[in-house]
Amino acid sequence: MSSDPNLKKADHRVADLDGIRAIAIWMVLLLHVTLGFPNGPGALAFIPSPILLILSHGWLGVDLFFMLSGFLITGILLGSKHRSHYFRNFYIRRILRIMPLYFATVLVWSILYRGYGHYFLLSSVFGANLSWLLHIRTPHGPGVLWSLAIEEHFYLLWPLIVFLLNKRTLAIVTGVIFLATPVMRAIAAAQGVNPELIYMLSWFRFDGLAAGALMAIWARSSVASKRSSMWIASVLFAVFVVLTVVGTPFGLMGTKTITSIALRYTQAYLFFGTFFVLVVAFRGTQWTAPLRWRFLQLSGALSYCLYLVHLSVGDGYEYLLKRSGVPLVSYLGASGAVLVRAAAILGVSFGIALLSRKYLEDPFLSLKDKFTEADALKPQTQVLKVVSATSRTETLVD
Repeated sequence: MSSDPNLKKADHRVADLDGIRAIAIWMVLLLHVTLGFPNGPGALAFIPSPILLILSHGWLGVDLFFMLSGFLITGILLGSKHRSHYFRNFYIRRILRIMPLYFATVLVWSILYRGYGHYFLLSSVFGANLSWLLHIRTPHGPGVLWSLAIEEHFYLLWPLIVFLLNKRTLAIVTGVIFLATPVMRAIAAAQGVNPELIYMLSWFRFDGLAAGALMAIWARSSVASKRSSMWIASVLFAVFVVLTVVGTPFGLMGTKTITSIALRYTQAYLFFGTFFVLVVAFRGTQWTAPLRWRFLQLSGALSYCLYLVHLSVGDGYEYLLKRSGVPLVSYLGASGAVLVRAAAILGVSFGIALLSRKYLEDPFLSLKDKFTEADALKPQTQVLKVVSATSRTETLVD
């Protein structure tokens, strides 16, 4: 697969990957604006049952985020492994990308959500996903920080592992993580560990990040090509089908059985992996053109802030509606009230995300180039067969 000359621009974003990011955020958004708040009787009757079933699985959007992060971060680390200031550059660039918005949001939340000081203190050291384990009360909107904590724990550990291991050993270790994590979930579930804890704790969720990392390692290998992509996608989808057929009688499609707790995420990663491999292999072609639609590109670019604020915007909407005393359901009906709520949450969330991007995130992101080695701006010597050669590793990061 030939190199894309457009990728030689230092500030280029991989549009197809932003499209995947957009799918992930919309899975979460649509779940929460419909099912994330109390609904009146029959409020969702206007949504066809198959669509409602799909919406109810929007929580898997977080797992798609995990896979995408594993792919992007591992690619960046592999591309910069032999450059000077490997650790310094990586961590400072991550800080500039994540911390300003993260801590600004936590500060605002600590003012608006009274009585949750311990949670916000825990969140300030990226321990939000430990709140259940430590029996700390978790507010509804800011509860989204659990997944950010898992990613931060990954950022803390993974650069050292990539630095110490050669690519072959790294692939083996990553594969072991992917296979061992569902076993750990099964053991924990069999011992009666709360499913919510298993859902939130980092060591039970690293397989999604490992799945993305495996794809990044493969994409930078000598065997990566469109032909091998088709073969890998076929194998992943076949395993997904077999796992679904065999696991369904044992409660795979549920949420509380040992089988579902152990393998439901694995099932999702196999499906997402099939899609992901094909997108990476055929990026920039007509087959992936929908991922490059302007609205998806905007959604992907704003996804970080959207994910952080949307539930809290919903909390604010519910609070103001209750304080106003307006019987919205009486005026619009239960379904109409849901639609108004969805429009309000999405509209305000996108507005906040746009302002955040322009006035908070972009000013800090503009500093990231100061922590890129000069040789990173030169063409890479290793041409990626599937993820086309880039002039700098940051083309694959948000």
